[in-house]
Amino acid sequence: MSDTYHFQVNLGGMLDVLSNHLYKSPDVFLRELLQNGVDAVTLRQKSQPDWNRGKLTITVEPGRRLIFRDNGAGLSEEGIHRFLAVIGQSSKTELVNGRIPEDYIGRFGIGLLSCFMVSDSIVVHTRPAAGGEAHVWTGLPDGTYTLEPLEECPVGTAVILTAKHGMEHYFQPRKVAELVRYYGLALPVPVYLSGDPERLNSIPADFSGVSRSQLLSFGEWLFEEDFLEAIPIQTPHISGVAYVLPYRTAPSAKGRHRIYLKQMLLTERGDTLLPPWAFFLQCFLNTRGLRPTASREDFYEDRALSEAREEFAAAVRRHLAQLAEEDPDRLRGIVSVHAEAIKAMAVWDEELFRLFIDYLSFETSEGVMTGAALKRAGEAVWVHSVPKFKQLKPIFMAQGRLLICTGYASDQELIQAMAERFGLPFQPLHEEEMFDTLEDVTAAERQRGERLLRAADEALFPFECQAKLRRFLPADLPVLYAMSDEVQFLRQLQTAQENSSGIFSGALASMLSGVEERPLATLYLNLNSPIVRRLVTTADPELLGSMVQVLYVQALLAGGHPLRGGELKTMNQALLALLEHTAGI
Repeated sequence: MSDTYHFQVNLGGMLDVLSNHLYKSPDVFLRELLQNGVDAVTLRQKSQPDWNRGKLTITVEPGRRLIFRDNGAGLSEEGIHRFLAVIGQSSKTELVNGRIPEDYIGRFGIGLLSCFMVSDSIVVHTRPAAGGEAHVWTGLPDGTYTLEPLEECPVGTAVILTAKHGMEHYFQPRKVAELVRYYGLALPVPVYLSGDPERLNSIPADFSGVSRSQLLSFGEWLFEEDFLEAIPIQTPHISGVAYVLPYRTAPSAKGRHRIYLKQMLLTERGDTLLPPWAFFLQCFLNTRGLRPTASREDFYEDRALSEAREEFAAAVRRHLAQLAEEDPDRLRGIVSVHAEAIKAMAVWDEELFRLFIDYLSFETSEGVMTGAALKRAGEAVWVHSVPKFKQLKPIFMAQGRLLICTGYASDQELIQAMAERFGLPFQPLHEEEMFDTLEDVTAAERQRGERLLRAADEALFPFECQAKLRRFLPADLPVLYAMSDEVQFLRQLQTAQENSSGIFSGALASMLSGVEERPLATLYLNLNSPIVRRLVTTADPELLGSMVQVLYVQALLAGGHPLRGGELKTMNQALLALLEHTAGI
């Protein structure tokens, strides 16, 4: 005869938390069953050291019923009541806040309730390995359960679930096998589908002795990627493999990893465990000694996690250092694909900086140069703007000077670090100094260009810019726009003020009005340019003004400076004036 009891908890509220807050998908019920089964086998192995025949067997009646059986320690009547007490002691608030005591995680208790997400009842047959009667426990989502003796039951525990309406797809052999491999691939206890002798989870227990080709083959099977490299990881907190992706990835990319805790899948996300620069890696890792959140889908941030993160970084660093010595060509191949990630690592890691800097590439006025080539290059100037670099590159080439572009992620920090660590004569570009090196024109040339300069100053006055006549190469570059840091700051304020409204716009306008003497930007007119030489001989001041305004906007665009509303309007008006002038000829 069975007795009817009630859970000592608001089971309806707890199930709402499980399905809507704690677990992301109903398929975690199988993860919880796997965890409970492994824990039961482990417990029996501890109490019976000579016993090593633990296994988990799953019987599936397609679309209807699932029986999950382990031959582990089993539960006595007292043990059943103890696991019910675990459920009763875990409040809804604790579940939401992730404050369930660590001892409950992975124990026969809270996780079992996840089965109510796919089944309207949970039936448990269990017999303790230590001896004693078997029992059958039947739980219902209305908060009631029954407990009665059971005659026929082998040692261990069987959990019997019947598919809810709409959950039948979780009760198919192929789906069950897929979920076992997904959640339990790293489990040490063999898992089988009933009637099938093939083990569902079979991988090496220790990757440290596995060959590179075997590791790459395993990675290709698991992730369906032809990886560039396999990095074995063996540390106090982590074991497994980090694979180098065969294609470039963005830092914001979320890699689909397989990260396990005590050989049970915890998460596919690496944000918590892996360093931020590890986005070029895809990992298969088992962790130990780390604390999971209540949902067992991530790690708590604590000292152990920080140590594990450092261990991982050190293992990757050691492997890459070994490649630099033993197989530099393979390292170059990795660097060529993942330069961005490696540069990000090298910025903060001194060892990686010294290891990789010779292999890393930088854009310069002489083409792409490696760190090793830059060490031999002598004096150089760097500019932290890609458009400005492109504007100035031909001038530096003509002058035989080296210009380095540091407008890409991490490049400025690395170039500065090279200058400091190796004593290299690298300096940042100061535009006003750079343009002082342009060749001045003769007095006679300046006199012939006065009409052009007057027209240019008048046309540029609304933009707080002056015109100067110089000679520089290349000759097909008619103008250069230059401004000091102060002018740049004021220009940014003006742009922000034009694009804002209300109180903020008024505040910016007040700041701008407080500047008594506005410094001027400079538009350098290149007398080597055929266009500028033709303008020098042009007598029409309106035509000169329109041409200068068009050249001014062209110089802004070439230098990567955002156009203010008035400048874009001026260019359109100048182009219209040029068309009218042409039509009138």
